[in-house]
Amino acid sequence: METLSSGRGLAAALLGCALVTLVLLANHPAGAGHTLIEVIAAEARDQRADAIVHAGFVVTLAFLIVCLVSVARLLGPTRPAVLTGLVSFCVGSGMLMLSMILDGLAVPAIAVRFVAITDPTSLLPARTALLFCGVLIGILMPLGLLFQAATMLSWSVAIATLQSTRRGLRLAMAVYGVLAAALLVCGLLFAPAALSGHVLLGAAVLLALWYAALALLIGTRAIASQ
Repeated sequence: METLSSGRGLAAALLGCALVTLVLLANHPAGAGHTLIEVIAAEARDQRADAIVHAGFVVTLAFLIVCLVSVARLLGPTRPAVLTGLVSFCVGSGMLMLSMILDGLAVPAIAVRFVAITDPTSLLPARTALLFCGVLIGILMPLGLLFQAATMLSWSVAIATLQSTRRGLRLAMAVYGVLAAALLVCGLLFAPAALSGHVLLGAAVLLALWYAALALLIGTRAIASQ
């Protein structure tokens, strides 16, 4: 009974993280402005919303790490595919957390410091700081998502080869994980730069659906303590 209860609690936690991720994505402030002054004004205006959304992502990722450690215990933490996927998810989450902190806290804070300045010469430090943050975000976020795609792929193998009930459900989840990981990798590596924002959004949605699928497997005991 205790195992069943803890399994349902883990499933509920994963489903909650998936829903929170989708809600945060839906409420992510849209970037605005083409000139530096317009960008600074938009970032300063949306500072509070940016902070709430990106801090929410950081907290959600922290909860997901805890959840996936628990899932790894069910899958068999000593299995190479499970251990590889868990480490990959933690590394990717760390990169995404740093990206969120830069995008949602550092960039708006820089913008607030310069929002009242209109002289182009005086805005040179802001341009440099924002450019530096943008470069780091452009590296950290795709890399973090690629590491999490590796988790989907690795754990799909582990789930498909698991000896337990509801084999059809597990195979369906494994197929989704492989296809989603392949789509995510292709999008991040080969999509045109003009579509990068859409690719990142799509990647986050694919991951949120994967969390929900994990919740389904655990809730139906297709993944359970052996």
